[in-house]
Amino acid sequence: MTTHSVQPTPTTQPLRADLRAALAPGLLTVIAGAVQGDGALITAAYRNASPVSDEQLSYPWEGATAITTSLIWGITQVLIVVGLMAFARSGAAPTTAGRVGGRLAVAGALLYVIAHALSLVAYDAPLDDPLAVAVLSSFGVGTLLTAVGLVIAGIATLRSGAWSGWRRYTPLVLGAWMVAMMPLQLTPALPLAVGIYALAVMGLGLALIVEGLAREARP
Repeated sequence: MTTHSVQPTPTTQPLRADLRAALAPGLLTVIAGAVQGDGALITAAYRNASPVSDEQLSYPWEGATAITTSLIWGITQVLIVVGLMAFARSGAAPTTAGRVGGRLAVAGALLYVIAHALSLVAYDAPLDDPLAVAVLSSFGVGTLLTAVGLVIAGIATLRSGAWSGWRRYTPLVLGAWMVAMMPLQLTPALPLAVGIYALAVMGLGLALIVEGLAREARP
């Protein structure tokens, strides 16, 4: 007579609520970057065929399409704010300068949200309209704050070693590219610049996810 030991069947444990909460900002950031990258490609492809004047704020979009586009980009920017807040609170940049940089990045991203909200009202305004100027100024100042904040926090992340591997470079890469984007904001190269920005945003989101999983795996 032989006996067979019965091995327990391994079961897949669901992610804990606190781990899901830690990973969610990174996932939302990746989604936001993907949507913005797709939008940049579509915008670049449509520019030459658009009947809208390039002196109009919503160029190359018009009417309901312009409103929908601004709304989608505004929602994705809110998701990026969530990701930047998670980065700022992650401890990746633990110095005083790093924490200040993280907060500057969040403040700049919030200005983007405000700019997209204003563009819902001013989508058909000429570029010299006061409301259009307010929108463009919000984008400009938001880019500056986010870029400077991410460069400061990115340098602190590199020096701290709290994040490892390729993840430690992602905040600085995003901030450095946003610095490069600033002179491109009012040029035909903007959609391409935004596409590269979107890839960098996705990189930061992936870094948040991987670092969250790494923290979970540590004893």
